[in-house]
Amino acid sequence: MEDRLLGPRAGEKIRDMLIKQNPGTAIQQIKDRHGLNHNNLNNTNHIQAIYPLLDFHNKTRFEVHSSCMKALKTKLLHKLETTPMDDARFESTLKQMLPYIDVEGLRELPLTLLGRFPDKIPKKYVDKIATTEALFKIAPKEVQRRIWVAHSAKFREDIIPVVRSYITDPDIVRLSNEMSIEQPAKVITQRRSHPSIKILMEFIGGITVLYNYLGTYLRSLYVQTNDAVYCTLRFDLLMAMHEANMGSITNVDPCHELVWNLDACNRTMSMDERRVANIRKFFDKVGRDDPVHGDIAMILNDPFTSNMIASRLLDLLNEATQNGKPAQSEEILIWTATMLNLGAHARRIIQQQKFRIPKVEAIVTDKFLTMLTNCILDDTLGQLKREAEENVEYEIVEFTEDNLVALNDSEVARKLLCHYILGKLHELDIHALARTLPYITTSLRRNSPYDYNGVTSDALHVTYRSFFHSFLGMLSRQVQLTKFLVNRKLQNIIMSDLLLPCAELDTSAYEQILGFLLESFRLVVSSGKAGTIADGFFSLGRWLEHLYVNRPKQYLDEKKELELQEVYADILADASTLSQGKYRPKPEDIPELMRHVQSFWEKRDPMDTSL
Repeated sequence: MEDRLLGPRAGEKIRDMLIKQNPGTAIQQIKDRHGLNHNNLNNTNHIQAIYPLLDFHNKTRFEVHSSCMKALKTKLLHKLETTPMDDARFESTLKQMLPYIDVEGLRELPLTLLGRFPDKIPKKYVDKIATTEALFKIAPKEVQRRIWVAHSAKFREDIIPVVRSYITDPDIVRLSNEMSIEQPAKVITQRRSHPSIKILMEFIGGITVLYNYLGTYLRSLYVQTNDAVYCTLRFDLLMAMHEANMGSITNVDPCHELVWNLDACNRTMSMDERRVANIRKFFDKVGRDDPVHGDIAMILNDPFTSNMIASRLLDLLNEATQNGKPAQSEEILIWTATMLNLGAHARRIIQQQKFRIPKVEAIVTDKFLTMLTNCILDDTLGQLKREAEENVEYEIVEFTEDNLVALNDSEVARKLLCHYILGKLHELDIHALARTLPYITTSLRRNSPYDYNGVTSDALHVTYRSFFHSFLGMLSRQVQLTKFLVNRKLQNIIMSDLLLPCAELDTSAYEQILGFLLESFRLVVSSGKAGTIADGFFSLGRWLEHLYVNRPKQYLDEKKELELQEVYADILADASTLSQGKYRPKPEDIPELMRHVQSFWEKRDPMDTSL
């Protein structure tokens, strides 16, 4: 092996031989020792004849020899991949191949052999490959997995960009903010086919140790950030492995049965009796203080799953109200609320390592559910009277300090109220919206200001951010948007009781509301067929001025201010051009805003700085 003229020392060895003896003798020795005097390389006429032909075609010796080396390498790689080997033959072949691991162009040879027997890689070479990125990058995935098993820090380093790609993907973030999904099966497919899911599955390759490393890493990141998208990744990765029949993983993940049943519920946005029974049986098998409750809570905190459970909880509350039963007496209702509450406490459970299922706060079950039950009952009686063409007189449902405390402290209360309001927006129940929208504003005011740029997300503000995303998305639908524009009472309730005051309190709400006005104005006015519907935008100038003057500027950095300045400028420009400027705001309605956007127009078009 020491005589081989390959590797870093080959050049030095040849130079020493040429210096220490007659060059002709040295060359002959090299030929003799390394098989270069073989007849088919030196003495046969057809080999000698091929060089002039190659010279004629302008093929250099380097190109010719490189092509030969490539062909030989390909053939040898095939033999290394396919030749049957027992332990003795593997050890013998490995001994011959390992010297090439430092030879660029040939290092694939030992790496390919090691890929067939990853568990037999000598520790010396495990460490060498782990610390030599050039070797690691070209190593077969089987070798890389062996390195990751031995070097968990290396595994973590390599999965960071993959996980980040999923967590920060705008489509994934947008889907996580949706409280009301119209096509759940399509959304699940979109999420689960994300490239990061496929890459992580390839990284893990059915190795339980790596799967556990990833699970630990996701839990750690979730605790640091409180970003529920990590919970979504935990859920989707396990289901993707289920769909790929990776039994080596799914058979050992204690949450597999739960995730499989919840996934079926998510696809229909419902929890039928059979699935509920299966889930309850699953919980019956988990010990009271079992650490697996941490993973269970993460799975239940996946936004898609928690919103499905919240929707089901609201349905159960409606059913209990229709049947004249107190919410607290319905066992299945309290169990469902407990599931939602368990997910909401995922971060605390993992962080504090206290694995007992938390009970839903008494202020929620005794006070908040009673208040919401009264709202539902009042809505139902009002609907019956309207259908009977009777005069409708609504009962006053008191929203007490206890209810505000519940919204402040309980994700169950917040999620229920948000889903109730979204349902009433879908039904365009003006009275119900007038009664409940101020609750969101009051709750947000009690918890403002808030900086979304912090490392750790706050559950209350994240839920309300999702609520505004879903509320404005639903309000942008044709039926809801038309009603909003033609019904002044509904418009006043939505703008005065929710959107304008909340934009003063919350940067996310402010940004989303401004975006809604731009998109809805363009949608309606640019069609040219809106007629009197678009007249609902005659208040646009006053809304914009209010938004700008009262914006939550303490948490808007210069970059964000410039981005939103452009949105304001776009709205005003559209108002001046679309429908012949019919909805152009009056200058007296937007004095401060005009001064704000003037500089933007000057930069964009110095020749045109006015409306």
